[in-house]
Amino acid sequence: MLLTGLHAVLLVPYTSRAIDSDLDASNYILLNGSNGGPTQVNIQNLSATQTTQYGGDSAYLVIGSGNGQVSGSFNLLDFPFEKLNTVLGYRTDESGIAHHGNKTIAPYYAMYVLSHDKDGKSAWLGLPRVQFARGDINPQTNNDNTVTSTDQLTWRGMNRADGDIFMQGSEQMNTTEADFQTALFGKQVLTSLDGAGTPLSAPAAG
Repeated sequence: MLLTGLHAVLLVPYTSRAIDSDLDASNYILLNGSNGGPTQVNIQNLSATQTTQYGGDSAYLVIGSGNGQVSGSFNLLDFPFEKLNTVLGYRTDESGIAHHGNKTIAPYYAMYVLSHDKDGKSAWLGLPRVQFARGDINPQTNNDNTVTSTDQLTWRGMNRADGDIFMQGSEQMNTTEADFQTALFGKQVLTSLDGAGTPLSAPAAG
């Protein structure tokens, strides 16, 4: 399926790191063209490494069931400062300063990605359980032009309690946004994500 565009990314945290913990939908973070400016979501290693077994002087079978070590990166123009610290598990003190050290533990999130196919139909990608990390920060001097330093996070996926590690859906199959959010989050968190994103109730938005 040909994907075009990255319309929105929705992050919903887990209540704890336990494998059977629930999602805390009230503390979602919506990142789109008016908040954060996501530019790329990269997903790698979906399938397990395939190994060919030989017998009788020929390739007898290929072993490669299950998923691989699913991981990737997430790039944004400007991840809101407070939410970035939350996603990375940084401790924020009373002065608003974020601290990162040997006691930092990043929380787990479910990640929902909204794109479209070549005909403009919605296409969804879902990672049921991921943990984010950050490597480099690279501010550079301005010259004749303003030089910006954007945000790049990496992440690793984990299997959910039911074994799922990746999901994808498309309006080509008459799947709806509500269907996909329910499959990923257990319920619909936001409506109208193709627009600005509208809460079903009144949780604290990101």
